[in-house]
Amino acid sequence: MKMMIKRWSSLLWAILLVGALVGCSTRVTAVPGSPTPTSTVSPSLTPTVEPTDIIPPATETPIPTPPPTPTPQMELPQYQISAQLDYAALQVSVVETITIQNPAQQELASLSLAVPPNTSWWPNVFRLQELSWQDGEKITEYSLEGVRLKIPIREAWFPGQSRDLTITYTLSLPEMNKVAGVGPSPFGYSRTKDNNLVKQINLVDWYPFLPPYQEGNGWIIHDPQVYGEYLVYPQADFDVSLQILNGPNDLVVAASSLDRGGEGSHRYQLEEARNFVLSLSPYYQVLETGVNGTQVLGYHFPFYENAGEAAFQTTVDALRLYADLYAPYPQSSLTMVQADFDHGMEYEGLYFLNRSFFNGYNDSPSSMLVAIAAHETAHQWWYGSVANDQALEPWLDEAICTYHEKIYLETYYPEAVAWWWDNRVNVYQPQGVIDRSIYETQSYLDYRDTTYLQGAHFMEDLRDTIGDEAFFSFLKAYAEAYAGKIATGDDFFNLLETYAEVDLRSLVDRYFQDRP
Repeated sequence: MKMMIKRWSSLLWAILLVGALVGCSTRVTAVPGSPTPTSTVSPSLTPTVEPTDIIPPATETPIPTPPPTPTPQMELPQYQISAQLDYAALQVSVVETITIQNPAQQELASLSLAVPPNTSWWPNVFRLQELSWQDGEKITEYSLEGVRLKIPIREAWFPGQSRDLTITYTLSLPEMNKVAGVGPSPFGYSRTKDNNLVKQINLVDWYPFLPPYQEGNGWIIHDPQVYGEYLVYPQADFDVSLQILNGPNDLVVAASSLDRGGEGSHRYQLEEARNFVLSLSPYYQVLETGVNGTQVLGYHFPFYENAGEAAFQTTVDALRLYADLYAPYPQSSLTMVQADFDHGMEYEGLYFLNRSFFNGYNDSPSSMLVAIAAHETAHQWWYGSVANDQALEPWLDEAICTYHEKIYLETYYPEAVAWWWDNRVNVYQPQGVIDRSIYETQSYLDYRDTTYLQGAHFMEDLRDTIGDEAFFSFLKAYAEAYAGKIATGDDFFNLLETYAEVDLRSLVDRYFQDRP
C-alpha cells in the first residue's frame, strides 16, 4: 500500500509540473459574458502508448480496383444477301453473310441457325454448298437436321464478340400448296390456270437466320407446324441485292423495302426488321400513295381493281389509325400483296392478303377483305415492332390483331361492327382458353377459333372491364415499352396491372389456363 501511494504521489507531481508548463505557454481567451476559465488541469490517467503506435506507417501504393467488365453493346445481326433468281428454272443461288455477336453472358462453343426452307415437306429445296468464317476458313463439321443448322466454334467466342459467317446455297422453289396435309404457305411459286405460266414467286423465310438466344435455354428454334407460325425473329439489319435471269420483261418486284437499285438491278436495305421478303409477278397492278412520310404500295392481279383498291385504302387508313393510337410506323414503306393462295401472312414491311377475300369482295366494308387487311396492317405493330414467340404464345399477336379489325371498323365504318361480330367471330362459337401453343391445338380450325376469335372476345372484355382510356393507354405503353423486343405474356400482364384499377382475376381465369 505504501508503494502504491508513493507511485501515485510521484505521478501527481509530474502531472502538476506538466500542467504548469502548459499553462505558461497557452493563451486562454474568455468568451465575452462568460466566466473566465482557470488554467487548473485536473489530474487524469494517460493511457499507455506503445512506441510503434507513434511511428508513422510506411506509405503503401494503393492497388487500384479493376472496373467492372462493361456489358457489351449488342449490335443487331447484319445480313448481306446476294441472290440470283433464274426465273425460268425456278432456282435461286444465294451468297449470304451474317455478322453475329455472341449474345450470351458466357463463351459459346457453337451457334445455331434456323433454316425454314429445309422442312421435311420440302425435300431437296435447300442445298447447302459451303460454310465459311470471315477469314475464309471453311467449315466442314456441322449438322443440318430439318430447320436446325448447328455450327461448332473452335476458337473462343466471348460475349459481345462478333463473327462473320458466310453461307452459300441454292433454292429449288416448290410449287405453293401442293403438299398434302400442309396448310397454305407463301413460299415458292404458283402457276396460272389457263396456260400454266408462272404467276407469282414468293421468297419468304427463304434464308438461314439467327434466332433469338435465351439464357438457360440457348437458341430458340421450334419445330415446324403445318399451321400457325413457329418462327421467332429477333430484329436485324438487311442489305439485299437481287439479280433476275431469264425473266419476263414486265416482271414486277414487291419487297419489304423500297428498291434502291439501278437499271437492271434490285437493291434493298431494311433496318431493325424481323425479316425480309420478296414477291414477283408479271401480272401485278400497282397502287401507291404516301402517309406521314411512309410510301404505301399495293399489288393486285388484273380484274381485281375494286377489291385491290379497297384493300389498299384499308391499309392506308389502318396505318394512319394505328400510328396515331400507338407509335409512328418505323419503316419507310409498307406493301400489300394479293396472295395467290388462300391465306394471309404478315412480314416486316409487307403482307399477303388471301385471294379468296378478293374473290368474295362485295364492294362493302362489311367484308372479310377489309377486316383482314386491317388485321395484317396491325401486325406491323404487334409482330413487327413488338414481337412474341409465335409458337408458344401466338395469342400475343393474333388476338390483338384480330381485335384491331373491330377497332378499325368502329373508327371508319361503325355500321359494319355488328356484321363483324356475327360473321367473323361468333358464327364459329369460339370458346375455351386462348393461351395454348400451336402444338396444343388439334387442328387449324381449333387454333383459329381459340387464338384469334376467342382472343378477340378476351380483348373486348378487357376493354369493357378497364374502360377505353385505360385500355388504349395500356396498349400505347405496351407498344412503346417493348418496341424492338420480344415480349411475353408476363410482360403483357405485368404492365397491364399498372393500368387496371379493378380486379382482373375472374377475367383472366376465364380465358387463360396458366396465368396466375
